[in-house]
Amino acid sequence: MRFMLFSSFKHRNYLVFSVGVAISNIGTWTHRLAQDWLVLDITGSAKSLGIVVAAQFLPGIFFGIYGGVLADKFDQRRILILSNFAGVALTLLLGLAVLLDFVTFEILVAAALALGIASAIEGPARQSYYVRLVGDVDLPNALSWNQVNLYLGRLVGPLVAGFLIQYYGMAPAFFLNSATYLIAVYTLFAIRPNLYILEQAVRSKLNQESLHSAVSYLRSTKKVSTAILIVSLAALLGMDMQITSVLMVRSEFNGNAATLGILSAIFAAGAILGSVMFAKKKIEMDLTFIGKRILYVSLVWLLAAFAPNYLIYAITLFLVGYFSVGVAISGNMSIRQFVDPGLYGKVWGIYISLWLTALAIGAPIIGFISELASVRVAIAVGGLIALLIALSTIWTMKKRPQWIS
Repeated sequence: MRFMLFSSFKHRNYLVFSVGVAISNIGTWTHRLAQDWLVLDITGSAKSLGIVVAAQFLPGIFFGIYGGVLADKFDQRRILILSNFAGVALTLLLGLAVLLDFVTFEILVAAALALGIASAIEGPARQSYYVRLVGDVDLPNALSWNQVNLYLGRLVGPLVAGFLIQYYGMAPAFFLNSATYLIAVYTLFAIRPNLYILEQAVRSKLNQESLHSAVSYLRSTKKVSTAILIVSLAALLGMDMQITSVLMVRSEFNGNAATLGILSAIFAAGAILGSVMFAKKKIEMDLTFIGKRILYVSLVWLLAAFAPNYLIYAITLFLVGYFSVGVAISGNMSIRQFVDPGLYGKVWGIYISLWLTALAIGAPIIGFISELASVRVAIAVGGLIALLIALSTIWTMKKRPQWIS
């Protein structure tokens, strides 16, 4: 059991890469909390916050699929190095704008868009790169630990951001993210291509498949396309609670940046526990499994909407984190389990594009509902939509399993 839990770490390249990803994720979440807090400081508007968050994810609609094409056509490590170098430059410039006190709402939107482009291109390359680092057998374990890395960043980053904002102001949070991007570049240079596990097997297929092949494959394979669709729809109205937690802290709990940092860390702690539980065991993926995971998170999501105080809300966030990571990993593993390695990059690009499209559409909706009614109503609406998706999926698989094959 212990070997299975850490099986991907026996690969030297994966170990090096995961260290860089973990450090970079800390910087990313430090940046995100500071960005959201700064938007509300400048505008005081939930709709404006929704627009900036949408700008952050909007490029995924246009560049996510293209990033998948690049991931299959070119050296994935080179793509990762270039996209991380772009992150270094963009976050450094934003930090200087904040430090020199000429940052505006428009600059924040532009910075979010630019970083979103880099992230949309980087995402498919990173996800499809794992199979080269660990091989097909250890890939599920590597993907689970990738989620641990993501939420470890969300655990530490917001705490760091809250501390920095409280005592040193906004600019250091953006400078820290720039430094972590630079560390990620260093670890990418430290990877040894001669130790790739599936180099020849994957490269031989990459030159044969086209984006049209990936789209045709998804049209003909409902179990993959449906999995991608329902996971993306579940994320539509803020399953990661990024926007709603900021608004809850400011409008319901009268907290500060440090208070928000603690909440984000609690969500991440639940997600890390959920990721570790997935990493410990092998799971046969099907749509019923995904539907049940969405059902669990939707019910806790609804509890969060009615949390009477900060402590109860924090507890519900821990549970949302624990169950929501199962939804994310389910989508990832459905691609790994059912998609040919030659199509990994392009299918990842389509998946990431749909996921980011949902987030980009959902963020302004959350902001609008929060201003029109309240942030609690926005959370409840998201939970209800996720509940309907879960019940529909489970019912379909029970009554009409032949529809998805």
